[in-house]
Amino acid sequence: MSEPTLDYDPIHATIYQVLCLASCAHTALDGLKDQWTDSRSAEAARRLAAQLAQEKIFSARDIGALEQVLELLNGMVDAGWRVQVIADPHSVEGAYVDHVLTAEAERLREKIWPIQELHATLLRLERLRRMEQVAVTLRGHDMS
Repeated sequence: MSEPTLDYDPIHATIYQVLCLASCAHTALDGLKDQWTDSRSAEAARRLAAQLAQEKIFSARDIGALEQVLELLNGMVDAGWRVQVIADPHSVEGAYVDHVLTAEAERLREKIWPIQELHATLLRLERLRRMEQVAVTLRGHDMS
């Protein structure tokens, strides 16, 4: 199936992107079932996965649920940052500091990418919808 031509309407194009990303984000959430450390987090992820499966992800509440799950996942990734001191004989200090992710945190970051992309696209959709509201309001006002 080819992608429809949606160049004429940025809102339609973004909705299409959201619908395409919803499936990927759902698959990503399914693959993260073993990551949840408590029942509350697991339940939030389960509810979000159900919303994604039904493509019911366009309300502010849905975006909030997505942000809640992403906050938990990003916290897990952030916990994987390590400071590494690397000896460098050419440096005046004799070494430099590098920040690296553990292999586990890097794998998790790769797994959550579709969820992050969905979130960013939903935020773009919200801005486009707001833009439309402002445009309608401005068109209705006498600008003289």
